[in-house]
Amino acid sequence: MAQYEFWTHGVNVQIEYPDRIVGITGNKHAEPRRSGWGTLIYQKENTTNWFHFAIPTPVIINNQEATLRFIRFRAEINETARIDRIHFRHDNRIILSREFNITNCSVDETIQSPKTIIRRSLALCVHISFLPGDARGMVIFKGAGGGFGLG
Repeated sequence: MAQYEFWTHGVNVQIEYPDRIVGITGNKHAEPRRSGWGTLIYQKENTTNWFHFAIPTPVIINNQEATLRFIRFRAEINETARIDRIHFRHDNRIILSREFNITNCSVDETIQSPKTIIRRSLALCVHISFLPGDARGMVIFKGAGGGFGLG
């Protein structure tokens, strides 16, 4: 069976609460840094945020309906930030919700999805808690994508 993967680069991540983003050295509001390697974000301790990726979404491939097989995301996260939940949305409906406890590592997560015929847009939503500590909470989003099959 043919499999197709569609990805979006980390520079495309959307921040739900941009007013919570700060610079590395202070509590002053700052913009995320976007570069060829993705989006770098620092956030104040004891806060949370949602980060959203619009996943390129095939609906028809070779005159057949596309089905979602898995989702995947890549990031770097330091010891004072924790990925604790993801939602995967098909249009406005959550089709997959998963709890995590990912901190202080390079992230390359592949999550199998219930076989879902795709008829509308897809989004990956990543929730991060920013923790107290010596370092400011940091995440670098590198990209997100989905694996699709036919029928």
